Amino acid sequence: MKNKFIFLTKMSLLKKIKNKTFIIANIILIILLIGITNIDKIVTFFGGDFNETNNIMVVDNTNESYDVLKESMDNAKLIIDTSIKYKIKKVDNEKTLRSKIKKDKDIGIIINNDDENIIDAKIITYGYINTNLYQLLQSSINTSKQLIAINKLNIEQEKLAKISQSVIIKREFIQKNKNQEEETTNMIMGIVTPIIILPFFFLIMLIIQMIGAEINEEKSTKSMEIIISNVSAKVHFFSKVVAANLFVLIQTLLIVLYGFIGILLRGNNGMNGLSKIENISDIISSASNLGILDKVVNYLPIVIVLMLITLLGYSLLAGILASMTTNMEDFQQLQTPIIVISMVGFYLSLMSSLFEGSLFIRIFSYIPFISAILSPSLLITGVIGMKDIILSILLMIVVIYLLIKYGLKIYKEGILNYSGNKLWKKMRKALKN
Repeated sequence: MKNKFIFLTKMSLLKKIKNKTFIIANIILIILLIGITNIDKIVTFFGGDFNETNNIMVVDNTNESYDVLKESMDNAKLIIDTSIKYKIKKVDNEKTLRSKIKKDKDIGIIINNDDENIIDAKIITYGYINTNLYQLLQSSINTSKQLIAINKLNIEQEKLAKISQSVIIKREFIQKNKNQEEETTNMIMGIVTPIIILPFFFLIMLIIQMIGAEINEEKSTKSMEIIISNVSAKVHFFSKVVAANLFVLIQTLLIVLYGFIGILLRGNNGMNGLSKIENISDIISSASNLGILDKVVNYLPIVIVLMLITLLGYSLLAGILASMTTNMEDFQQLQTPIIVISMVGFYLSLMSSLFEGSLFIRIFSYIPFISAILSPSLLITGVIGMKDIILSILLMIVVIYLLIKYGLKIYKEGILNYSGNKLWKKMRKALKN
């Protein structure tokens, strides 16, 4: 019996891996992941006006604004958009300035004295310019005005430095168990959580579709009768579940590998213009400083366990439902409740950062099938703890036990039943028998 189980599992797994669809899909996946990881390099490779340096020319009729403006632009660039390329130089007069503006990348700035507003400025362009660039120019001119105004008041350099220095903002919490690091972590996790949960959600959809399609294919070709005549329904059932979970695990590892290859091809360059974090070492450093890295290291093993047993639960449920159908159309009707359950967990995980401390969301974090999707984000943000995850795992194990004990009866009854009518009635009859 053991040899038959291994044989069926192996054949089912090889059938999926050798399938042309799997090969084509993975070729597309590796191209897409490498492309997405290096999208800025690909766009830059084909060239365009965006990659050209902006030629900024300044007519300084105040005789004191040019140097201040230049320094203000360098500082503002770090905040607004580090990908903006420009060179700035001084021009003698407006006539010369206008004669040099011959394309969109040529930009002129005229700064004059103003008795009421300290200075006024005019920006002259050939046509439209990038929004971020215009914001950079506008911000830099306003900053220059403030610095010039302070300087005209003859304030000492030390006092001037204090005025220009950013305000040190301290956070204080009335509630003793709250801190700024945790607050920052919650904000980051609001962005990171969808990135972590979304792939797991798609894995659930993949494993449900895969088991349903394979069982219905065997039933539609009548090969199911030959298989069941040689092995028990129990062996057949578990071979499908194990093969599907192994396939999903292999596919996940391949996706991680494709992403790693994409990162290696990037080299040490960061996503300039796409992110303020320049490379992986900065991400790790930021996560470590905020305490996120420690939480991930501590909680990752138990979260993976919860996800794996939840995938097992979804595959068992999909196999049971698929045994009662004869085609994919019927199976799709039965799988709708499963998809709705997983979508509830997915959307609650997205909303968890908006409703911090919600008792409703916390209760849902214990519900089997939903817990694996919802709990990780709540765990990292500190809404639930290790004991809550362990409880979720235990509840999921109980559900798996019930699915095996009672679901196997339904599977035995339905695997050789080719009637497409009264599916729920057949399930109740199988449980009674």
